[in-house]
Amino acid sequence: MDLTPREMEELRLGALTAVDGLWFLAAESRYGFEAALELDLEVWKNYGLVLLRRLARMKGFKVDPADPPDMRTINDILETLCRVDGTECSWEVEGEDRSVFRVHRCSWWDNLRRAGRERTVPCEMIDNAIFAHWLEAVDPTIRLEITSSLPRGDDHCAWTLTRGSGD
Repeated sequence: MDLTPREMEELRLGALTAVDGLWFLAAESRYGFEAALELDLEVWKNYGLVLLRRLARMKGFKVDPADPPDMRTINDILETLCRVDGTECSWEVEGEDRSVFRVHRCSWWDNLRRAGRERTVPCEMIDNAIFAHWLEAVDPTIRLEITSSLPRGDDHCAWTLTRGSGD
């Protein structure tokens, strides 16, 4: 069967979100919600690190928290990691040490709403933990503050990223 590149991308993205949802439901059924959530967080933290290493190899940059890239590059990396699963996002740098990262459409949030689980799964907490973990691998001084959230009823999610000395 011949598929266009777009059709294949749709199938892959759908498979990624389906496998994640099915895996979570199976873990929840067997171990309970809290254990499934804990396992899911670990999987997603590591997923991002695997993608980060692969992206670095593909694009020829090094991941060295002792020598972090500029804010533009950090946001570009985060956007690329998010776009892999179909998330639509953007960012803007507001100075050398500050930026705003926005998620306009999130396939995970869309799936939670379709499944009627948007109030069950703490989406905002998961994103905060995962993004912080991914960013720590690039620059451990980056701090996140969520300022808008789809789960809170905003039309997008937004985080302010601030680079600090770590003190």
